[in-house]
Amino acid sequence: MDEKLNEMEMELAMVHLAKPEINDQIEEYKVYTRRYIMASFFAFSTICSSMMFSTCNPIASVLAAVYDIPTFVVSLAANGFLLMHPLLTFVQTFIVNQTDISVSLKIGCALTLLGALIRTATIISERFYTVILGSLIAGMGRPFIINIQANVAKEWFRPEDKTTVMIAFSFIITCSSVFGVIVPGQIFKGYQYETDPDDGKWLTGELMVIELEIFSAILIPAILFFRPSPPTPPGPINKFRDEFTYMQSLKITAKNKNFLLLFVCYSLLMGGFHALAVVISYLFNPFGFTPSQTSFICKLFTFYSSESSPIVCGFVSSVMYSILIRKYHLNHKKIVLFNLIPVLASLGLSYFALMTESLPLVLICYSVLGFFVIPCIPLQLELACKVLHPINQTIAVGFLLAGVHIWSFVFGEILSVITHDQNKTQAFYGCLLLFLSFLAAAICFSRVKLPKEEEEEEATQVNQSTQDGI
Repeated sequence: MDEKLNEMEMELAMVHLAKPEINDQIEEYKVYTRRYIMASFFAFSTICSSMMFSTCNPIASVLAAVYDIPTFVVSLAANGFLLMHPLLTFVQTFIVNQTDISVSLKIGCALTLLGALIRTATIISERFYTVILGSLIAGMGRPFIINIQANVAKEWFRPEDKTTVMIAFSFIITCSSVFGVIVPGQIFKGYQYETDPDDGKWLTGELMVIELEIFSAILIPAILFFRPSPPTPPGPINKFRDEFTYMQSLKITAKNKNFLLLFVCYSLLMGGFHALAVVISYLFNPFGFTPSQTSFICKLFTFYSSESSPIVCGFVSSVMYSILIRKYHLNHKKIVLFNLIPVLASLGLSYFALMTESLPLVLICYSVLGFFVIPCIPLQLELACKVLHPINQTIAVGFLLAGVHIWSFVFGEILSVITHDQNKTQAFYGCLLLFLSFLAAAICFSRVKLPKEEEEEEATQVNQSTQDGI
């Protein structure tokens, strides 16, 4: 009898101990309302960083006159800002690998604020070099902000929501430089150097102070309140990531054939798209298109400063694809391959459309390009994270974005040299090089192979979705 009672007590004790484990398992995956706040911190930090980049672009000619310097010196503020991204990517990925994404974001925000503060010194010095120095410092902070986009999406949102969040982040990152054009335009609205030569430096200082105030209101709360991850994860977490040192992660990345193919593909594709922004007027002018017509085409499918930022077609396609992927669990690789077909077709026909000097035909070609290229950005970033699993996602995203910055700068300079005389023959060679760059990107991407378990998981999701529909 005593033995039976003891056995019963042991069973009850086991059941009592098991209940918390069951409850813990049920509550293991949970999403929090504050995820939208964390996503907002990231999004607004990205906007501030992009505003630092594009501040001088719309008023470059005015600043050159005000400070009596060549225009290429003014452009150093933007070009130097972009150059910092590939140079600091290794540092950023190392810091995230050793700490967490909140440290990365806070460093990026702090460097952006420091750069904005240094730029205000132009009020005292009345020299443009302080603006360039501030832009360089802020550019050092950019990779610390935008390279963590995949981590924010994974740490705070459900796995089924990750692609939608990535698409939203990519759209914000790509188009956020538009906000940097608004403030300078308002400050210098109606200003004429010929009539008010002494007011230009004062307006420049006022612009830098206003932007510092805007950045302080946004970035200081981000530094104080951004968190790396919720108390409980929204989905399965990467338990093996911390087993690799930073050098081991780099070696694994360098030996991963699929990631290297994605790196080349993403650099050629997005770098070529950005380089097109540099020479698009050189391509259009030989065929009699006016600056207003060129501007109209650019603004319809993409807004150009010195890198592209989708406005109309990019926004529509981003929303459409996020809905389709979420609803039907579409295969990301197949979507990118499908999108590259109309992209190549539009580029291949672009020169012939220019030869007709027909605005509607040119409009169609470049609208198709913008519509189908933009959704490829987040999908390729997510595929890069998959093929590098379980390596930290910041390494995948950071290296791909660094590749884009390098190739867009190099390819943009090559296209500028080829098309600088702005004649039809040079426009043909420019269009041909753009087509070959995108074709090489498509070939590289077609050779990428996803891990088998990821393909099986996607196939299972599709089958489950089909069964639910039936």
